[in-house]
Amino acid sequence: MYLSNRAEILEEESRIFAHSVTQCDLHHHDAHECLWVVKGRIRVQVMDEILLLQEGDVLFINKELPHATQSTEDDNLVLCLQHNFAGVALDTCPMKAWSLVQKNMLPTIKRLMAHLWWEHYYKAGHWQQAQTSLLAQLGLLFARYFPSTNAIRADSLESTLLMNDLLRQITLRYQEHLSLSLLAEERGLSEAYLSRYFKAKVGETFLRYLTLYRLEKSLSDLAQKPKKAVSDIAFDHGFPSVKAFNMAFRREYDCTPTEFRLKRESVSLVSVGQAYAGVDVVLLKQRIMPWLDRQFLYL
Repeated sequence: MYLSNRAEILEEESRIFAHSVTQCDLHHHDAHECLWVVKGRIRVQVMDEILLLQEGDVLFINKELPHATQSTEDDNLVLCLQHNFAGVALDTCPMKAWSLVQKNMLPTIKRLMAHLWWEHYYKAGHWQQAQTSLLAQLGLLFARYFPSTNAIRADSLESTLLMNDLLRQITLRYQEHLSLSLLAEERGLSEAYLSRYFKAKVGETFLRYLTLYRLEKSLSDLAQKPKKAVSDIAFDHGFPSVKAFNMAFRREYDCTPTEFRLKRESVSLVSVGQAYAGVDVVLLKQRIMPWLDRQFLYL
């Protein structure tokens, strides 16, 4: 999975952060995601669709959709917004497929994302109110100009509903003893069929995906609750034993949960795992400055 920044670890309602992509395996969020490639190029997989994004491109990803990112060149910089825009369903399509009206909205999208990052980074007076206002403007823009218009065939719709159902079950029941055989039985399907279907759609086995999701969710407890025993965190997030938790954590993040706790205060963007690299903040500010309304830069 991945570890991005302290904001994501603490599971804030909205997350705006910059990162340099290396490789991030398939995962999903309980929020919409908006990616702006500030520099370089990256490859994004959404379900079984592969998109190549270049400098200046913006991409929207609906909440709950499995997606992965990978660099196509080492020198890249991406600004990422994660927020649950209530009642909004977005099209995940490359900018070349946008309508003229949608393309005309691009400067406004970049301006709002730039200001969101600026407010979150500097945290000047009343920054939370500013962030709420910016998110509301962005949500209205998405609802009016970027509603999902995909016409889905009946068989495709059935497949999408099944995948959404499986991902929803992981989100709701990851703390329980959850297995593919149990989900298959509940849906009147064979475990073998569901296993092949999940691997074909997500690119990972159900067990590995579930383990990665449990690990990601455990990070907030490790960061926020220093007095909570590692064993309690393991059991609270669906791991059968502390040994299983430690082994899975080390395999994905190259350290144990205890070691993560010791070093977390020095985490700026990524010191664990291989998904994201550090960010040149000076370069980022140079790249987004043209999109900022300087009269509103309250410091």
